[in-house]
Amino acid sequence: MKTSIYITDDHKIVADGVASFLDGHEKYELKEYCRSGQELMEKLKHGQPGILLLDISMPGISGIDLAKIISKEYPDIRIMMLSSSTDEESLDEAVKAGAMGYLAKDVAEEEFLTALDKIMDGESYFSTSVSQTVFNNFTKHVKNESSHSTDLLSEREIEVIRLIAEGLSLKEIGERLFISARTVESHKKNILEKLELHSTVDLVKYAILNGIASL
Repeated sequence: MKTSIYITDDHKIVADGVASFLDGHEKYELKEYCRSGQELMEKLKHGQPGILLLDISMPGISGIDLAKIISKEYPDIRIMMLSSSTDEESLDEAVKAGAMGYLAKDVAEEEFLTALDKIMDGESYFSTSVSQTVFNNFTKHVKNESSHSTDLLSEREIEVIRLIAEGLSLKEIGERLFISARTVESHKKNILEKLELHSTVDLVKYAILNGIASL
């Protein structure tokens, strides 16, 4: 059975673009298009998608506020934010609101479909253009910040961080290290707790700051 996708965006041209990407796709299908948060919330009462694509900026309730509500009321829905903005603040807000991914609206079809696969596998995904903007902004401040110690981490945990920063999925990391994806997920959870971090983006920043990974 195909994974159903809902999209909420006040610009129909965006939904039309998504529909063209998914036309005839073997794994995904666009089931609903909503022009507002209010319309979406009403439709969710009668059925929920596997993936929800949300415009970050809409009249009325914003995509960020919608993500906060939906991640609490419908935790099984995987949320992907769509935005014309690639600033770090918007990305951080989206992640904190419960989004698993963040795509620029000018994303190409191949990357769009890769993003869907990633979040259906339980991974986070951020557009290449979005990630580059975040990293560029981040590196401007690196010289002015002191590195956090890696003393709390084991060699295996440092290796996991490095591979996460390279963009590998949990499954790919597991194959590289000859362990299960579940074990990798456990390592990631422990690392976040040890370092008091909250997201994959935070881990990548940490890796760059401490010389575990480079741009």
